[in-house]
Formats: sequence, structure tokens, C-alpha cells
Amino acid sequence: MAIVEVLVPQLGEGLQEVRVLRFLKQPGDTVQRDEHIYEMETDKATVEVESPYTGTIVEWLAKEGDILPIGAPIARMEVEGVVETAAPAAHAPQAQAATKPVAPPAPEPVIVGARLEVVIPPRTRAYARQKGLSEEELRRIPPASGNKLMPEDIDTYLATRATALAGAEYVDYPLPQQQRAFIYRVKRSSQLVVPATIRRPARWDAIQRTAARFKADPNAPVQPSEFQVFAYCVAQATLKHPKFRSQLVGEETLRQYEHVNLGVAVARPGDELVTALVKNASALDFVTFVRTLQAQIRKARAGEDQADASIQLLLTYMGGYQVVDAIPVLVSPAVAILFAGESFLIDGVPHVNLVLTFDHRLINGVGAAEFLNEVARNLEQAETLVAEAAAQVSG
Repeated sequence: MAIVEVLVPQLGEGLQEVRVLRFLKQPGDTVQRDEHIYEMETDKATVEVESPYTGTIVEWLAKEGDILPIGAPIARMEVEGVVETAAPAAHAPQAQAATKPVAPPAPEPVIVGARLEVVIPPRTRAYARQKGLSEEELRRIPPASGNKLMPEDIDTYLATRATALAGAEYVDYPLPQQQRAFIYRVKRSSQLVVPATIRRPARWDAIQRTAARFKADPNAPVQPSEFQVFAYCVAQATLKHPKFRSQLVGEETLRQYEHVNLGVAVARPGDELVTALVKNASALDFVTFVRTLQAQIRKARAGEDQADASIQLLLTYMGGYQVVDAIPVLVSPAVAILFAGESFLIDGVPHVNLVLTFDHRLINGVGAAEFLNEVARNLEQAETLVAEAAAQVSG
């Protein structure tokens, strides 16, 4: 029996990194060669990757959501005997896996097509994550003895690094995982999306009155913020505009959902950005919508990034930051992102600027303008919209 590493496969020319979506097998599971073991996202498709060996998964060397370079180790497997070189295969509806070039056989005890390197126990890897070390940096740390890396080796490495940095003009820090995931999505979107942006002001006074009325009522079932009332109005606007609850599948198919899956940009300490997600948001009554959104935002602020392939519409809100205008960046697979800024007065009436960036491959200017106008009407009629929703629930 020997331990080998499974590497991220090369799926096409120019591909440099992938995002791990989910593991289909767990440590201890026995798998056959060519059996699907994990799912990843590339610039062009979501693919399921096959095991290059028959054996047992010892451990995953990455986490779901991690961004990995092509050729990086993603798992360790226990296999019998000498195995022939085999690059992991991946299958997707619109992607064909390419064979990864393999180095010639190395002398024993190295197994052909595998990498027998330093053993990193799970507790050492967990300790490294606590210290903010990336997988790449972790694998550069030499063990003090033998081929097993221990937590004390990490302490020695960090102490040596701190000494080397003393008096330096700058310090390098690894980007947080959430930021790396965001960068990956933005880069992927820039290759797919044709963005366009439109803007208009909208009245905000009914939003303020609605939020204030709930907060003034000690028996109110929820205490919504102005943003949460705004988000409900946006979700309801998608009922009349199906393209804003749709997605493009390739460039020939429009996939339309009955209700919108609404993503909300949530700021965390250190200027990190994650996404809260409300599934089927336009199907929820006002109270359920607010409770669900509040719960999802709490999870996001605790570090749970909920962004997934089901999001069609994103919201970003800068009320409280004295920012009245912005051009939001659209991140696929969403087809649009709507910005609302700090309120300001026009003729003594509170207004906000609504700025919509949309995917011009699916939505054209008139359709975007009509949706934005629908949102503005809902904001003006927020009190009536919420009251009608409450009456339907009580009735």
C-alpha cells in the first residue's frame, strides 16, 4: 500500500485555476478508478472530476470553496502497488477534459504519476489554517525530522519568518479565503458577461415610514431595516419581469425560474465581502422574507459565504456610508446587480439613486429600464405593498 496525491487536472489551454465546489466522497471512502470524487468550477463550466486511481481517500488537502492552481494536490489516496500515470478526468455538459502531461517515472520509492512528499497530518493542516497559512505556503515548510510535518514545525517557520521581516519595508499577508473566492468570481464574470449600467433616482420616504412603523410597534412580528424593506420591494418587482429571475445556460438557452434567488452583498471586518442568499425570495410574505433575510445576513457576517450557482439577482446597499452613487460590478451567474445609496433630499423628499448593472447578453436597455421603474414604483408604494402582503397572510 502507498499514499499518492491526486492533482487538479488541466481542462483546457489557458486555464490557470479552479474553484472547489463540493466533495462527492469523504475520507475513508473506497473509490474505483474513473468514479466521480469531487466537483469544481472553471471559467467555462462546472465539472465532476474522476478518480485516477482505485483506492481509499485518506484526506482532502483543500476545503470546499478553495481556489486551487492547476496541478495542485487536492487529495491523498491509499492505493495498492505501483500505479500507472493517470491524470484526473473531468466531465461537464460543455467541457471535455484534456490529458495532463505527466513527468517520466521517478526512482523508487516514488510511484509513477504520483507525488510522495512530506506527510501533513490533519491536525497540522488545521493548525496552519488557524495561523493563516495557505496550502502552498504550508507545503514549503520543511519538517524538523523525518517526513512528517508537525505543528511545532509551523511555529519554528513563523518565528523564522518574523525575524526575517524585522526591519523590512513591507509585510506580505495571504488574502482571506472569502476574498480569493470573490476575485475568482469577478475574473470569471469578466470573461463571460457583457455588462451595461443604467441609473435613476427613486423616492425613499415610503421605505422610511414602513421601517419606522414596525420599529415603533412593540408587538410587531419583525423589526425590518430600511434596506430589508427595500429588498422585499425588489424581490416583488421580479414577479413582473421574468428575465431578472432567469439565467443563461451557455449562450443559446434561457433558464427561467418561478421565483428569484436573491443575493445580498454583506461586509465583514477587514473589508471582506460575502454573500447572503434568500432562495425563492419573491414567493415569501413580508414577515417571512425579513426573518429569512436577517438570518442569512447573520450567517454571512459570521463568515458563511452563501453564493452559489442559483443566484439570479444581487443587491448592494451603501446607506450609512454617505455614498449616493456607484457603478456596481456584476458577478455571474447573476444576470443583474442593483445598487441603492445613501438617501438625499429632492424638493424636501428623501430619494436614493438606483443603479442597475445587467448582463446585456440577456437583458436589453428597455427591459432593464422597465424593471428599474417597477422597483421605483414599489418603493413609492412600499406601505401598501407590505400591508397587502400582511392581509394575505392573515386572511
